[in-house]
Amino acid sequence: MDNRDRPHTPNFIRSIQSPWLPETGAHTEGLRRLQAHWAEAAIPEDFIELLRWSNGGRCVFPHAYVDLWSIASIIELNDSYQVRRYLGDSLMGIGTDGGSTLIALDLSPSSRGQIVSFDLGDLDISQGKPIAESIAELFCKFDSGQLTSDDLYP
Repeated sequence: MDNRDRPHTPNFIRSIQSPWLPETGAHTEGLRRLQAHWAEAAIPEDFIELLRWSNGGRCVFPHAYVDLWSIASIIELNDSYQVRRYLGDSLMGIGTDGGSTLIALDLSPSSRGQIVSFDLGDLDISQGKPIAESIAELFCKFDSGQLTSDDLYP
């Protein structure tokens, strides 16, 4: 069975051609922990849906590699990289390009759900690069080749 045919697969995963390598989906308790860690912000439903289906995972798209973190890694690595200290409470690091580019989810009310990239070696809020309006758009852009590894680097 193709991993896109697993139960509860988000529609935007079903539509991509690149093989997403999923992990076991997140349980309700893990999702609660994540929301509690960012209690001041609402996490977009499409990202929650992705975590329910695959709690982290990776994909080699036509021109980019993406490694999205599990809930435990999101909490741990945001603390380790001091994402909140440098980028504020409204940005949540959710993965990397397999290298030094952080992929972050904007939780602010005005940009909620937008995906922004940052250089992990220099987390500077003024250097963020908006790359997609949502996690679904991010996957579609990667899959179509509209977004490449070079485009990610801020």
